[in-house]
Amino acid sequence: MPSAKARKGYYFERRPSASLREFVRCIWTYQTDVPSNEAQPVPPDGCAELIVHLGRPYAELSSTGRVTQPPILFAGQITQPLTLHATGRVCVLGVRFEPDGARAFIGQPLATSTDVRRDLRAIHGRQAATLLRIVRAAKSWDERIATVETYVGGAIKSGAIGIDSDVRDVVCQLEYNLGEPAKPLTQRQLQRRFKEHVGVSPRTLATIFRFRQLFNAIERPEHPGWLDAALSVGYFDQPHMARDFRRYLGCTATEWARRKAGLSTLLAQPVSESYKPPREPRA
Repeated sequence: MPSAKARKGYYFERRPSASLREFVRCIWTYQTDVPSNEAQPVPPDGCAELIVHLGRPYAELSSTGRVTQPPILFAGQITQPLTLHATGRVCVLGVRFEPDGARAFIGQPLATSTDVRRDLRAIHGRQAATLLRIVRAAKSWDERIATVETYVGGAIKSGAIGIDSDVRDVVCQLEYNLGEPAKPLTQRQLQRRFKEHVGVSPRTLATIFRFRQLFNAIERPEHPGWLDAALSVGYFDQPHMARDFRRYLGCTATEWARRKAGLSTLLAQPVSESYKPPREPRA
């Protein structure tokens, strides 16, 4: 019988190289030889991601059926329920961009990727196919991560699209409550530039940040239940929180707590402060 740790899997995060930190929040890896059979609702975090499947890609479940993800993909902002199901041995390398950092990598307005998981080969062409082949052939995690970081850095440099400082100010104000942005924008300017660089409106991003903070709060000993945790991060009451659970996960908080499994649970945990090298994936 596999141990509880083996069933849960191995999830690790580390900071990106210094040259990428303006654009990338973290590099993460997840692997398990004993994937959960449960459907896994994925909580949003306000960030787009590059995903490389070294094992079997996940399947996405919806009311219209089941679709297997491509082996290398770009995932935009999540504003609707996304439910994954493991199709076999799981081994994933992910690049989590800053909320406004992926525009420079993808080379397209982020609104075109909201609530969509896109085959990176259809966007970057042969370069993405080559990246997938090299990463899968690499002999160590250090080599895989270095290869992906080099690719991301090259794509950002070749696109010559920098961070929009006005949008970054508003993103930081929304996420960290840093006060008013230094250069206030008109509502129309803000909406347009946010859709391009973030993929959603400032109001939507604010609700995503609040929902994400809820999962941090529920882990604290001073918040023994969902209502206390919800009030601590700015929800008015339990129905207010319940609406966001339905909106973003398609379930209730109780249902989430009862069936949480696999990668979805690990993605809801607070970001790690340290990084430990993951196990090497089996051939």
